[in-house]
Amino acid sequence: MLTKNYQLEIEGNKLIFKTSSFKAEKTSVLHPGVYTREFSSMLFASAACIASYMMTDIISGRSPVVRYAMLIIIFIASFVGANMFIFKERYLEVLFDKTDKTAYMTRSGLLAKKNEKIPFADIKSVELGSRTFVPENVDGINFVQKISAQHGSAVPGLSETEEFITLSLKLKDGSERMLYAARIDGGKIDGEPEMPVREIREFLEITANA
Repeated sequence: MLTKNYQLEIEGNKLIFKTSSFKAEKTSVLHPGVYTREFSSMLFASAACIASYMMTDIISGRSPVVRYAMLIIIFIASFVGANMFIFKERYLEVLFDKTDKTAYMTRSGLLAKKNEKIPFADIKSVELGSRTFVPENVDGINFVQKISAQHGSAVPGLSETEEFITLSLKLKDGSERMLYAARIDGGKIDGEPEMPVREIREFLEITANA
């Protein structure tokens, strides 16, 4: 099954769930509508070029053509590397395997993936929840919005309360593992949000009141 923010597939004794929306976090002032992966990578590459240019022991004494060529190579390499590793989209993938009754969780990271095994016997329930983030520094947020508007790049939503509906695995030791977080736009939802809670519960044969 393919939805807007997650993928869910059932293949025999395996259920595979994958999403990039697995954190309920307050929107940063580095608004994703402005600071895209490409723009952030470009800023990083530009900084790398400036730092390289200031390292006179590397490029001093060389002809202008060679210096420019080196800076272009540094910019391209830094841009590609930052886009692939530093600013890449993070994702969560969970494989529920009935064969060995284990859930395998994989979270992508900066350089390596974080893997975790959770036996079905340790899963108490699959629960819906909510998270709310209320702006704290309103004056600072208003200042950022004012400056951004003057430069023609307004940052909407920073002063608004943000709400999320979450889907988590509740474990018997009292801990939880968040699987999915859906942001409620405008403080309300038109209809029921699409959450894969029923599919996962039925696959694990866990009831809502487990």
